[in-house]
Amino acid sequence: MFTLEQILSKLQEIKEKGYVKTHRSGDTGIGKTLEDLLGIEENNIPSSNGHLIELKSSRKNATTMLTLFTKSPLPRKANTKLLQKYGYPPVDDPTKLELHSTVHESSFYTIKGIPTLKIEMHPDRIELIDYQHEVWVVTL
Repeated sequence: MFTLEQILSKLQEIKEKGYVKTHRSGDTGIGKTLEDLLGIEENNIPSSNGHLIELKSSRKNATTMLTLFTKSPLPRKANTKLLQKYGYPPVDDPTKLELHSTVHESSFYTIKGIPTLKIEMHPDRIELIDYQHEVWVVTL
């Protein structure tokens, strides 16, 4: 694992190189290239890249969002219940359901104009609250 100072120093070195061609095409190319340049071995472990830091990268002017973390709320099977309650069919396969949302603390996220979910922050947990006041808990 790297210290914060080591990561910042390596990032400065990379910045000074200027343009670097990606080492892999597609959505994961930028992240893979950054990990290669930092000397981080590729893995699929859901953990930080070093010193409690998770590096995120994207292409310049990209409009896609970055996932900072993915953690299932409690109780068990809450994701299934949320998908069944608020999911909608994707354009390419109407037989399935998907649910993509950007959830805020200040207001309910809306799906097709209908208020659905918001978050409430606590020192030891994040609560995902639906418009009918059902609560799912994400522990920290």
